[in-house]
Amino acid sequence: MVGIELAATMKCISVTSACFLLCLCAIRSVSTQNAIMPPRGWNSYDSFNWIISEEEYLQNVNIVSQQLLAHGYQYAVVDYLWYRSLKGDKNSLGFDVIDKWGRMLPDPERWPSSRGGRGFTDVGNKVHRTGLKFGIHLMAGISTQAFNNNTPILDTQTGQPYMESGRVWKARDIGIPSRPCKWMSNGFMAINTKTGAGKAFLRSIYELYASWGVDFVKLDCVFGDNLDLGEITSVSEILNGLNKPIALSLSPGVSATPQMAKMVSNLVNTYRVTGDDWDEWSAILAHFNIARDFAASNLIGGKGLKGKSWPDLDMLPFGWLTDPGAHEGPYRFTRLTQDEQRTQMTLWCMAKSPIMYGGDLRKIDAWTYNLITNPTILDINSFSSNNQEFPHITRLNDVKTKRHNVTKVQFTYSLGLTECTDPKAYGWSSEKYYQDLERICYKSPKHDQEEPFCVHKRELPTASSKQTSIQSEQIWKLKSNGTLVNGHSGMCATVEHVLAEGYPNRIRSWIATGRKGETYVAFFNLSNEKTTISASIVDLAIVHPGRRKFILCSGNEMWSGRTIRTNNMFSAEVPAHGCALFVLQCS
Repeated sequence: MVGIELAATMKCISVTSACFLLCLCAIRSVSTQNAIMPPRGWNSYDSFNWIISEEEYLQNVNIVSQQLLAHGYQYAVVDYLWYRSLKGDKNSLGFDVIDKWGRMLPDPERWPSSRGGRGFTDVGNKVHRTGLKFGIHLMAGISTQAFNNNTPILDTQTGQPYMESGRVWKARDIGIPSRPCKWMSNGFMAINTKTGAGKAFLRSIYELYASWGVDFVKLDCVFGDNLDLGEITSVSEILNGLNKPIALSLSPGVSATPQMAKMVSNLVNTYRVTGDDWDEWSAILAHFNIARDFAASNLIGGKGLKGKSWPDLDMLPFGWLTDPGAHEGPYRFTRLTQDEQRTQMTLWCMAKSPIMYGGDLRKIDAWTYNLITNPTILDINSFSSNNQEFPHITRLNDVKTKRHNVTKVQFTYSLGLTECTDPKAYGWSSEKYYQDLERICYKSPKHDQEEPFCVHKRELPTASSKQTSIQSEQIWKLKSNGTLVNGHSGMCATVEHVLAEGYPNRIRSWIATGRKGETYVAFFNLSNEKTTISASIVDLAIVHPGRRKFILCSGNEMWSGRTIRTNNMFSAEVPAHGCALFVLQCS
């Protein structure tokens, strides 16, 4: 049993857990807002795909309540297709359980307590009795099955079929077959939310699920490549009018940009900014530029639906998992190394992403448990501020500790993103340099004596790691005011001096401030070799408004426990794919 295996661990951190729980309870008692901190919990998808049963779900719920609730893990989310018979597959047609109004109901074979029209009422009650909040996954729009059956639409105000313009409206009046969900074409299609009937259908769905005790909705196929601002807006308005708070999360976030996020952030509580994240090192790498861009856009902890909103880097694929698309439950452990898991957990918390554990908790091991409940990293996730990428780092080829001599480092240029109002965004121009060839050049007004940074129009590098088939000249647009606008993010390009072989591809860093004045600095080694990374304390004031510089810092590196005290540089030898996390008090 997990409780027995982790008993010693729980004793070691009981005091810290109690302090966090007291803070959590205080927040609950004074606020009914949604997501005032990044939501934290467990989601069934990474371990069960869509085939989870009531028994398996409730077993995990009990472990979340007993072992993780004290660490802020509040949500237990049933992911997609809880209404589909196991006789079908993820893109089957005709295997869903729906009521006469076209609304999804739990599959009674997997969810026996739902029989007799009870839906998730009993499951929701059991979740609430453990102290947790109950979450479900929904697909946007209307099911193809309901559309084909042409089910009537419920008017929740009258309890009768919805009528407008003297006629009864049905599923085929609101469904849009030409706009199916791209990755589940047989399952769901968009609806016309400009009609009263379309809004009535959505209202009937969310009022039903609210009556089951749902506290959290993960709404899928509605953001990123599948953006449907009409449905997002309508759902947000409906949830805002309910008597109970329900947090709204959007998924997935393929091709999501900060510009797109600004359209929805005040309507929701979390929104995915990537595709599905699985246990591959390449997937972790892809999150660094994305996390940087959304932090630079000041989207972390912005205004949201009845509370705040957070860019979501996706759940943690740790522990006992299944495979994407597999028609089976958990059968293997994560492929990520321990260093890679530390890196992912540290980046997610420094970027203040929602933390949703994806593994089957019935087989969680002590090492993984200690990682996801580490009090310092979770405090950063919940309470830190001024979170941003930190560019002032170096990769040291030779450090002579006794004499504090550092090998000379070669620098180059790196293309980054910033707000288009930032003075550093200005200075771009186009010039002819040979016959009809053209290049784009950047010259900083602060460095007139330096050679400009130039690239050929067809060789413009991307400032994001997101995969795209769009050609570079279509990504970037040179404006007459001297800014170079990125079409994916809506932000502007800027150029910085960076370490030639270290940054931005091989080493990265993030910085944030703590609620007690701490400075958090994370070093990430993305290379395949052990690397020493350093920074100077004079650069840390970037996250402390009003401070020009620090003259002394002391603290510790969290993962190793090593203490430091310095008035100059601080360093860490970081393993391949690993990270270091400094907790510093500076003056």
